[in-house]
Amino acid sequence: MRKLKITSREAAYISVMAASIYVATSIAVPMPRPLGIWHFGDVITFITGILFGPIVALLASAIGPTLFDVWNPLHGSSYIVYAPATLVIRGFMGWILGSLRGVFRGKPRSSEILAMVAAVTEKNIGYFLYDYYLYGPVAYLDLVTFFPMDALYIILTVPLLTALRRLLGRMYIVPPHWTVT
Repeated sequence: MRKLKITSREAAYISVMAASIYVATSIAVPMPRPLGIWHFGDVITFITGILFGPIVALLASAIGPTLFDVWNPLHGSSYIVYAPATLVIRGFMGWILGSLRGVFRGKPRSSEILAMVAAVTEKNIGYFLYDYYLYGPVAYLDLVTFFPMDALYIILTVPLLTALRRLLGRMYIVPPHWTVT
């Protein structure tokens, strides 16, 4: 069995990005159950997956939102029932983002949009199944409301990524395995 080795630099990235995702998730509009909340944590999750790759994104995307579910500044622990699902669903979402971000060599924007669409599809199906388990057929509302919000998050992420890259002076903080820088 291969061990996962995380450098101190990666641990720092994970910590900062998990905290950023937690804060962005806290900027939220609560919805009636089973709809949970609408928040900006997905935008930071997209950025984390695309700029940092699968390992940092997997861990930061699992930790930040799960901490929000366990305790958040506005709602206390009212979303704690979602913590186990969030840990798995959001972690996998981050891994998908980081893994697919460079699938089309020479076409980073196309790869990144594909990665975001695949990641939100996994997330939405995961939460739909979890909500169906918790609440029954009313969970179908998830599918009606989540995809339009995710389209908005993707639209917001694209120019934000462009601006961040301009500020950083590079495409990735942790490059895909096939790139030089």
